[in-house]
Amino acid sequence: MKLWDFKMMRDGKIAIGDKIAEPLGLLDESEVFTTMFRYESGGSSSYEVVISPFGPENYREICYVTFQIKDVPGSLAQCARFLKTRNIDILNSESVSFMPSVAMTWVMLVDLSFFGDRESLEREFAEAREAQDSSISLIDSIVTEPSNLAERYTKGFAADNPAITTRALRKMEKNVTVIEKGALRLPEAYLNFFGKRDAPVMLIGDTESWILSISFLADETDLWRMKFTIPDKPGSVYEISNAMSGEKINILAGYTQVLVYYQKMLYEIIADISGCKCEHEAFEELVRNKISSLGGDFSVMNIEAVPFR
Repeated sequence: MKLWDFKMMRDGKIAIGDKIAEPLGLLDESEVFTTMFRYESGGSSSYEVVISPFGPENYREICYVTFQIKDVPGSLAQCARFLKTRNIDILNSESVSFMPSVAMTWVMLVDLSFFGDRESLEREFAEAREAQDSSISLIDSIVTEPSNLAERYTKGFAADNPAITTRALRKMEKNVTVIEKGALRLPEAYLNFFGKRDAPVMLIGDTESWILSISFLADETDLWRMKFTIPDKPGSVYEISNAMSGEKINILAGYTQVLVYYQKMLYEIIADISGCKCEHEAFEELVRNKISSLGGDFSVMNIEAVPFR
């Protein structure tokens, strides 16, 4: 999913926007917890704030549960009752009928704090099935997985990358932050670490972990959105990326999508052109000339500046 956006932090406040807020459930009056990291590599450094609706004490007890159920009235109720009788709290979830009138899936995050572990949950379901328990007659299967949410929230993005040094500048804020009027105000301690109250930021949403990552960009960042059609074959993405690199254009985010299988794809990028020596007025012409030189299967769909709002 293409879930990223660019905003301007003003006096420590960041407008999240509906594009990010709705898929992650970060709506007004939502309470969130935060943690901040500093990443260092090769003389460069970067800051990140991780936002989550789940408190730090609960992470170890949260897991994924997937129910495969019959697509008939009462099946969702059976799932909910199966968890309710075990004092298991359903957190964020999504149910959808992939095969109407036949089967549907309910994927959820659950809190096992007052139950036990996920292996016990699977075992109790298997025992109930073997006993032909009528209370789960509409449930075909249950699968659990560890959420590993704590890894991202406590160790940062680059924990497994030996080339990057990760420093947790402040452990998780146990005092919640409330989202108000579509905006998030960062804790004062984070602003002191960062040393600024105003800065361009990149917002990246992860719908699987329900986490929002906020990365801070350089003040001189000059963002442009570019959309291309490219041939659906090996090397096409390289050609565009290499053309951007040759002009000192840094791609911050990218998105590819097949339009016609084996023929044509969409490639959309958000790039920082602050390192490019070309003036704004001539930038679009520069890009179009670079892409046209790649051949007729490459074309520019759209080029536009991306303002920080």
